[in-house]
Amino acid sequence: MGGAGSKFMKTQWSRILSAKTKNEIRRRMILNNLTETYWKPVYCYLRNKGFDNEAAKDLTQDFFSEIVLGRDLILKADQAKGKFHTFLLVALDRYVVSVFRRTGRIKRGGQINIAKLDFADLANINALESIQSPDQAFYYGWITNMLDQVLAELKNEYCSTMRASHWDAFRLRILEPILNDTQPPRMAEVCCICKIENESKASNMIETVKRRFRSVLTRHLRDLASSDEEAEEEFKDIFGFLSDQCAR
Repeated sequence: MGGAGSKFMKTQWSRILSAKTKNEIRRRMILNNLTETYWKPVYCYLRNKGFDNEAAKDLTQDFFSEIVLGRDLILKADQAKGKFHTFLLVALDRYVVSVFRRTGRIKRGGQINIAKLDFADLANINALESIQSPDQAFYYGWITNMLDQVLAELKNEYCSTMRASHWDAFRLRILEPILNDTQPPRMAEVCCICKIENESKASNMIETVKRRFRSVLTRHLRDLASSDEEAEEEFKDIFGFLSDQCAR
């Protein structure tokens, strides 16, 4: 990652810092975008804390409405003090402590206008039972949300440029076996389904997509980290964490 002449991009932090703009429409758009990025790890954390599905959804909405937006939490983030998702996790932990101290039901959504969170894909969060702590659940949600974005970008890139067979071969041989915890199909079967001339060509196509996957994921991590070294460390941590979960 990085390398000679590489330029570190601070896109994520740039968005966070630009939320200080006095333009209310732009500010709200930036904050809602960050909310959409981080709601899933918040939900995963709350489920691991013992809240059921509906309570976790309510509290996720409330956390972003009351704390992140209502108290301008994002504006208090300091890039020099570490990763943004770690900063958000600390705030979430404090919020949950305050929830346990309250009496009565929290009013969903408060008085702050917030983009409606899309909980439609919660069925895809299928590994929460194996995660041992709320912090790990938060990290799991953060990782899977980012990987969803990376894979969606990758699929669109290949399918919109007349290279759908590249994506299909990668999906059949690599992605679906990982997601479904199944054995990958034989390369001859991949060739037959994807209409690829031979196994050597199919193998090269899959390797091409794998390299592109790493490249896109690297870019996303650079957007989130404060240095190339931190991004490299995050890359290793992600796959170390996922490997541990698969081993359970």
